[in-house]
Amino acid sequence: MLDPQVTAALLGAGFAVTSAGLLAQTRAKRAVAARCTRLEKQNEADGTHIAALEAEVRHFAQATMPALVDVLARGHRGVPVPGLSQEQLAGTVVDQAHQAVRRLLQEAVAVTREEIGRAARSSVRDMIDEAQTGLHRCQLRVVEEMEQHPDGTAYHQSLMAFDHLVTQSLHTLQRMRILTGSWPGLQRADCTLREVVESARGRISDYLRVSYTYEQRTGETWLEGRVVEPVTVALTELMSNAAAFSDGKVFVEVQAFQTGYCIVVDDGGLNMNPFQRQEAARQLGQHGVLDITTVQDTGRLGFAVIGRLAAEYGFSADVTSTSPYGGVRAVLRIPMELFGHGPTDAEIEADRQAATSLARHASLPAGGDAPAGSADATGGLTALGGLPQRRRRAPVAAAAARDSEPAPEEDPDAFSASLAQLGRTIHDTEKSPEGDRFHD
Repeated sequence: MLDPQVTAALLGAGFAVTSAGLLAQTRAKRAVAARCTRLEKQNEADGTHIAALEAEVRHFAQATMPALVDVLARGHRGVPVPGLSQEQLAGTVVDQAHQAVRRLLQEAVAVTREEIGRAARSSVRDMIDEAQTGLHRCQLRVVEEMEQHPDGTAYHQSLMAFDHLVTQSLHTLQRMRILTGSWPGLQRADCTLREVVESARGRISDYLRVSYTYEQRTGETWLEGRVVEPVTVALTELMSNAAAFSDGKVFVEVQAFQTGYCIVVDDGGLNMNPFQRQEAARQLGQHGVLDITTVQDTGRLGFAVIGRLAAEYGFSADVTSTSPYGGVRAVLRIPMELFGHGPTDAEIEADRQAATSLARHASLPAGGDAPAGSADATGGLTALGGLPQRRRRAPVAAAAARDSEPAPEEDPDAFSASLAQLGRTIHDTEKSPEGDRFHD
């Protein structure tokens, strides 16, 4: 038998070893349990993070991108573009990636739109040049035919009506030229503000409803030839807009102010609400070329035409005031630096000599041969019998001829006769479009 002491020692050693083993096993189990807990928590956090990323990507694809397409590609102003749906992701890699995609989309749309617009504008300008030249030739033939018949005949009146339709068609082409980044297509000599107002008046369909308050101190002020046609086109748009949205008279007046002149157009028709005024101000201040990819209503481009001309030639327009007649008051402001001095004495004398030559030519018997290179009713032909050459007219004589027998404004026949004389005056002051058809 073993010694009791030895037995006790052996039992004690065995118990110690067993206890140590049990303790080590317990610690190992606790460590494994803790590790499992950490893994479970990490997996849960990773799952939450992945779900958050999925939600953010889904929000970017379903909410942010459609709004960006509406604003950038479709041109819908005022559409809110949402940002991150989870603010805690701001500044992270996800946010940076989304911002990069937005910039790329904006650049792609801008480049595509510019390429399409450039190609379309170039094609439109080429077609307008050809059509505008043809209409000018047609109008010159009409004016030449009118000069050969008395003003009061029915044939002359029908020619006047035809000339008016051609004038309106030419104005439509001018609008398209201007919006595509080109010039109006005509170069005029210096004209008085009275002639500018009457020229614009003759380009709208309801010209009989336009009442111009003429004052000599303002009406006989000379506008520089470089801006005569742009100002006339802009004023035509304002008159046309006033006549289109009113049934009664449209009142036009030229007013002087300290740094220039204003042409005021008042109507008694429908006024504009705040949204319409804001949109009109935006178009009048939009100085770029027409973006054909965002045009929604081609019938409402008048303010865009004015804005383009105002930026190019240095005048301005405003339609935010209310007319004393209840409608809209449109004001065309022309600074003093855009005004000229009219024709010189030498030019007036040359015009008088040309008028004398024209009178002698008109007195030739029927079928007689006119001298080569003599002037005709449209402003004179070249020695080769080619394209008409415009010339300045004597402004004093022209004004005296028109003002010597004032006709009642309400008389359509009298106004038609006056408009015929005005048409001849304008044709005499315009430069032939054939020489400038490639001007851009």
